[in-house]
Amino acid sequence: MIRGNRHHARIAALCICAAGALIATSSATAAVTIGQLAPGTPDANCPLSTGRDYLQPSVTGGTLYVAREAGTITSWTTNSSGAGATYVLKVYRRTSDPDSFQVIAQSQPQHISAGINTLPVNLAVKSGDMIGYHVSGPANSCAFTQLFDNVLFRNGDLADGASGTFAPQNDVRLNLLAVLVPDNSFTFGTITRDRRRGTATVSVNTSNPGLVAIAGKGMKKRPSKNLAVAGPATFSVATVGKTKHKLERKRRIALPVSVTFFPIGGDPTTQTITLRLRRTRPPAPV
Repeated sequence: MIRGNRHHARIAALCICAAGALIATSSATAAVTIGQLAPGTPDANCPLSTGRDYLQPSVTGGTLYVAREAGTITSWTTNSSGAGATYVLKVYRRTSDPDSFQVIAQSQPQHISAGINTLPVNLAVKSGDMIGYHVSGPANSCAFTQLFDNVLFRNGDLADGASGTFAPQNDVRLNLLAVLVPDNSFTFGTITRDRRRGTATVSVNTSNPGLVAIAGKGMKKRPSKNLAVAGPATFSVATVGKTKHKLERKRRIALPVSVTFFPIGGDPTTQTITLRLRRTRPPAPV
């Protein structure tokens, strides 16, 4: 189950009362972090060799180096004990070969200085993509010792779109953290109408897992839906109160309906559509 269900449900109610365009709870963009930095003062001598590509497909504990959602990596950080090395952040994706990985995107080369280095970037990722980097130059703090962890490495420097076979190096973890802004986009899918009842069914396709809420003035309340994976959420739409009486009387109405999507860790977004509902007259009694 997605964490924070109650919290998201409360926010959903507030957002739908605002009923409009994009909703943001603060001026800052919500984001999640992947990867982690070396604890304390990093070792000046990286346990990894330079002139190689590296990635971290799993960890024995702590934050994964894997994107759990689609989105955009907006910055990355490393903690270095000295200056002089050159890093290139890379995004990797699994292939059909379990030992082979493909480079999906990469940053421009960055010369690392002593201390915390945080570099802006704009790299799109999908769920399951992994971060790593190419390291060149003098000895540096590109990784730290961590028992039972395995970093994967490959000699050379893979270009975008290229794939290569990687081998493990034991008891090592990358000194790398990235900020991921989850994608909050969604689209409306199939809309079907039942003219006999004057109702409709609305399908919403999300870009990520998260919570989807639907509401509208004169619409019967529907519970929000949690999505464990990106995909469609379907809601039935029916009228209540004065709106229902109006539909019964006039046989047709325009019903504004707002849908709000809350990606996990990201900003919510809202879209409003107008459903044109019709209801046929019941047959006259015989």
